[in-house]
Amino acid sequence: MKYFLAGLAVAAGGMLFSDIAGAFFNGMDYGSAVDLGIGMYLCVVVVTCTGIIVSHLDKK
Repeated sequence: MKYFLAGLAVAAGGMLFSDIAGAFFNGMDYGSAVDLGIGMYLCVVVVTCTGIIVSHLDKK
């Protein structure tokens, strides 16, 4: 259950970040800026999760 709630929090964070990116990159149209924002957010999430997995594998 705690992983499900963490997943919901990460998803909500992604939506918030992509909306902020949509407003920040105001030289682009809003849809493209939101796409860019969610892409940047997913890159950070993937790198963070990979680092967590690798650090747990090194402990074993």
